[in-house]
Amino acid sequence: MDRPLFARVLARSALARAWEDVLANDAEDGELTKAIRSFAEDADVRLDRLADELQNGEFSPGDLLELQIPKADGGHRTLHIPTVADRIVERALLRGLNPIVDPHLGARSYGYRPGLGVVDVVQAVAMLRDEGLCWAARADVHDCFPSIDVSRVPGLLGAFVEDARLLGLVDDLLARCRIGVGGRRAFAGLPQGSPLSPLFANLVLTSLDDAVLRAGHPLVRYADDFVILTTSREAASAALLVARRALKELEMTLGDDKTEVMSFDDGFCFVGEDFGSRYPPALTDHRVQEAESGNVVYVGRQGSRVRIKAGRLLVDSTDKAILLDLPQSQIARVVCFGSIAFSAGARDWALGTDTQVVFLSRRGSYAGQLLAGGGKKRIARLRAQLGVTDDRALHLGRRVLEGKLVKQAVLLRHFIREDNADEVSRGIRMIDAMVPILLTAASPEELMGVEGAAARSYFEALRALVPVGLGFVERNRQPPLDVVNAALSYGYAVLQGECVSALAATGLDPSIGLLHTDSRNQPGLALDLMEEFRPTIVDQVVVQLFRSGALTAAHGTTIAGKKGVLLTKAALRSWGCSGAVRG
Repeated sequence: MDRPLFARVLARSALARAWEDVLANDAEDGELTKAIRSFAEDADVRLDRLADELQNGEFSPGDLLELQIPKADGGHRTLHIPTVADRIVERALLRGLNPIVDPHLGARSYGYRPGLGVVDVVQAVAMLRDEGLCWAARADVHDCFPSIDVSRVPGLLGAFVEDARLLGLVDDLLARCRIGVGGRRAFAGLPQGSPLSPLFANLVLTSLDDAVLRAGHPLVRYADDFVILTTSREAASAALLVARRALKELEMTLGDDKTEVMSFDDGFCFVGEDFGSRYPPALTDHRVQEAESGNVVYVGRQGSRVRIKAGRLLVDSTDKAILLDLPQSQIARVVCFGSIAFSAGARDWALGTDTQVVFLSRRGSYAGQLLAGGGKKRIARLRAQLGVTDDRALHLGRRVLEGKLVKQAVLLRHFIREDNADEVSRGIRMIDAMVPILLTAASPEELMGVEGAAARSYFEALRALVPVGLGFVERNRQPPLDVVNAALSYGYAVLQGECVSALAATGLDPSIGLLHTDSRNQPGLALDLMEEFRPTIVDQVVVQLFRSGALTAAHGTTIAGKKGVLLTKAALRSWGCSGAVRG
């Protein structure tokens, strides 16, 4: 059985990692503070003692040290610094809480979040501008951290964390006093200087994000600074009223000195970047990196032949033309769709180098894979996989589908606009309401029933995100009846192939699922694994391609005498896969 969250997050090893973070952070300016130097002298002993105090319920947070930091404009910035032990505990909590809380922080919050930063803010604003939202309401939250009502934090955190001991520790950290000029006093708000404060601030401000998004106004927020993008000055002014009302409910206010409505033609500055009507450019690949392990080759040209010659992988067409020519050392995986010939030499190379080869039907249904003989590790993992109890499978299934529903709601929030706000907001509300029901499901059948109800609401809302005239009414497959469903099915097929290969590479059997049965010749575990990734890896790409015009109704085609819609070759080129090569 899994250890309680408190025990895992605040284990001795976790505290050691947190101490390394605290030490590295303090050393950034080139000189360690006296408190850090003192702790470092016998760090192992102190960490042992701290771990014992936490696990035995004897830990008590210290007071916050108030410091006044001069600013260039003659003013000062007030920081409240926790003790070294408190900072270690907070860093350990942050490491443990971030993976749990961050997925719920929304699609438009970028500050103090793992993997996100100013570059993502800039690109988000630029993409919304290029979409035609040419007016901006620029604002910030006045005196944000000190004005946050910390009594809201435990309730918000408790929606995701059930560990009473951990929540009790958070309560104790939020109740610390401060020591500064005037002596020891109670402290209100979140302390600037506390490692946990940014996470808690983001958690509280999600209600601001949601209120603005529900009104149909895309918002981009970095910590307490934000900009709302609209189609007109009037809409921007209306969006600010929504923001004011949302903050009033939090007993917070806008900073009047930074609140104004501007157009991209006039230009404005946000997060240190100057925005104009054409600058900075929107770069869809600003975060894309080439896969270190090599290329994934997708072979979809019917009748093609994959072969190996002189250390290179070749894909030939039916008329012997070479469609692809790559060094075999650069190939990480091969995925074949439909009628693709795979030579004996290519087979021996794949098995000898443990290169995964996955075979799918032309429409993307899983057919099988090449798999080299397994060793002891694979056998041990297979035994563990087969030994999963029904209760454990149900628990894992709940978490997988929770992740899927949360990401579906994030995607809908990402694309909400004035013209689709009613329908999309309704879908978000339905999905959000399904999450707690999902987490109490008592059987796999009940779990999948709740997921199915959420999926219906999701695709009804997704319909409002793509242009009209595409024939997209609902999700359908086998075969897809319109070009949007064809694009979704293609994307899911590619994702399924990746999941099959990833599972095989780790020594697990893709066909033995936890939620999806293995009675239909489908890779059940791969279908389980891909659930959480469908919205972000496939759905978001499909919506963006249709909204941008990269895909249109003309990119769908039919075959005489057969039902359903397939994507054209031009559509497949537009679809593209980062780090993949198509044959």
